[in-house]
Amino acid sequence: MKYLFLFFFLSSTAWAESDSAILSLEDLLDSPLINPPNNVDVSTASKFSQTIKNAPSAVRVMSRDDIQLFGYRTLGEILRSMPGLFTSYDGQNTFLGARGIAIPGDFNTRVLILIDGIRLNNNVFDSALVGNEFPLDVDLIDRVEYVPGPGSAIYGNNAFLGVVNVLTRGAASLRGAEASLEYGSFNTSKLRASMASRLDNGMEYLVSATQFRRGGPDHPVYMDYAIAAPEFKGNPATDSDLSRYLFAKLSMGGLQMTGAFASREKANPVLIGSVNSDESVAVMIKNGKTLNDSLHSFIGLTYDFEAFSDWNMQARLNYHEEEYKGHFPEYFFSEDLNTEKMIVFKENYKGRWWDGELHALYNQLPEHKILLGVEGRVNAEQFWHSYAEGFNTEKPMQQSSSYYAFFAQDEYKFADHFTLIAGARYDYTEYGNHFNPRLGLLWDPLDKTYIKLLYGSAFRNPNFFEQSQNKASNFRDAGAEKITTLELVAEHYLTPAAKLNGSVYHYKMNNLIGQSYIGNNLIYTNLQKIRSTGFETEFEQWFDSGIQAKLAYSLQKTTIGNGTELFNSPRHMLNFKFLLPFADSRWKLATELRYLSSVDIFYGMLPKQWLADMVLNGDINKNCSLSLSIHNLADTSSFEATRYLNFDRYSIKQDGRDIRLKINFRY
Repeated sequence: MKYLFLFFFLSSTAWAESDSAILSLEDLLDSPLINPPNNVDVSTASKFSQTIKNAPSAVRVMSRDDIQLFGYRTLGEILRSMPGLFTSYDGQNTFLGARGIAIPGDFNTRVLILIDGIRLNNNVFDSALVGNEFPLDVDLIDRVEYVPGPGSAIYGNNAFLGVVNVLTRGAASLRGAEASLEYGSFNTSKLRASMASRLDNGMEYLVSATQFRRGGPDHPVYMDYAIAAPEFKGNPATDSDLSRYLFAKLSMGGLQMTGAFASREKANPVLIGSVNSDESVAVMIKNGKTLNDSLHSFIGLTYDFEAFSDWNMQARLNYHEEEYKGHFPEYFFSEDLNTEKMIVFKENYKGRWWDGELHALYNQLPEHKILLGVEGRVNAEQFWHSYAEGFNTEKPMQQSSSYYAFFAQDEYKFADHFTLIAGARYDYTEYGNHFNPRLGLLWDPLDKTYIKLLYGSAFRNPNFFEQSQNKASNFRDAGAEKITTLELVAEHYLTPAAKLNGSVYHYKMNNLIGQSYIGNNLIYTNLQKIRSTGFETEFEQWFDSGIQAKLAYSLQKTTIGNGTELFNSPRHMLNFKFLLPFADSRWKLATELRYLSSVDIFYGMLPKQWLADMVLNGDINKNCSLSLSIHNLADTSSFEATRYLNFDRYSIKQDGRDIRLKINFRY
């Protein structure tokens, strides 16, 4: 695989040299790198706009141009291209791992995910998933900001390993109408229609609708199992996916309304259960009739205004609903008795909640930027029920709850080239109160260099699902997770067109919540202490011909208890991006190579992976563009870890080569 990519890289470089246009130094200075330069503003790390070099984190940014050029199809694909992040797909959902932490049963509870600052993590699983489950078409993303490290000093619960803020496109970037059509492997199609405009009264609007359909592979996962499902008279499964997304945004003056609705029907081909050792008693199989239906919607109001002439205020109020219905027919087969029986297991959950926030920024005091805020959530409904149809033995779990918090932060420039950031948040929750401070010492001795020394802490309460599982088994609730971190971040521009950055971190985690079993009952309990130490670096270069290249490498070691390496925790990760313009820059060829070292999973090990994608983008004319992407270019066989300890397969085979053709029209 790596030799194929090297051959392609050398060939494409030669192509570029024959078509190069020499740029002056002024051109290079005006040309953005793949990552924005350090004087670009970001808004996620501190809830107000600040330059990357003043943000108390090693902030990563992915722009809309890069999302299109590299053909990212989901938020998960965007995030896994960033240092320290990786994903796992279990045939149903896509889970995010960060800096070596991705243990089974983590439904993305330890990374807070936002859309335009609106919290998405739900009130049942605390999850916000990043595959097709994410309730926004990636075509509507303006940029993604990832803030690694603990963020509870500003965001509270769930901001344990990082915060991801997905910022959507404004009406100005889409003014008019836009439509796109995709078709590709696995009977995949996607149709999107969007419209945006600015009215005479100053109101701007954007509305968009998308339908994504995927038939699935011809040979779904369970067909690789020793006993093929058709022997049990089940319908062959297809890993199908039907997702629909509706998004709207209205803004006028300082007022903005954002709303989204997403539905998903997913067939799950994953086999569960096993043949007993004597192959005589029972086998359980999920087949193509397994369905997962989910709905996710939210609407939010944000109002930016000024109070007392000097305070920049922002008020938010959001309402969310999320619902899931799982339908799992399982076949119990006895060879001795030659009988077969199907039992339908069902899992339903529903969450409804309000959240709101008011914060104020005061920057009239010389050398200070002071942030004060209050945030709260009311969980109007938390419902979860798992049962076997016809066996009315399991009672539904339901409750309502709430929390509120206060936070403050000061950005103080106390000397030339030195800034101190100090902040803290106090959360009042049903699982105790939590105080989480943050400290950052920033030094920018040169315009092209900065260094940050960061300390932070965070917490995560056990979510409603974890509580419910324990209550159903009469097992005590797990305690809240806690993390403290120390990190050193540095960035330096070697030349106007070459940038090098890196960070070294050490995490201490207590009471991380993980899965266990009492008999056949799933419970959640606190794990032993976990330590993670790592290093991340990126080198980025623009060449005279307009070629861009970026190499990122992550090294980490995460251990539990007496030094055992944590499962599903890749030691080495590498990402190489290469962008090649040609034909007067109207066409660009983007390639990406990813490497993950082998990882331990339960009862086995996943082998190392080399995976490559290639995307050709171009403009047919000013109103029409074309994209041809090939994902998993070499059709490499790869596996990712599953979600539950009791899956008979502890890893899931991923799709092979996936080709997509996309055409985009603008009016």
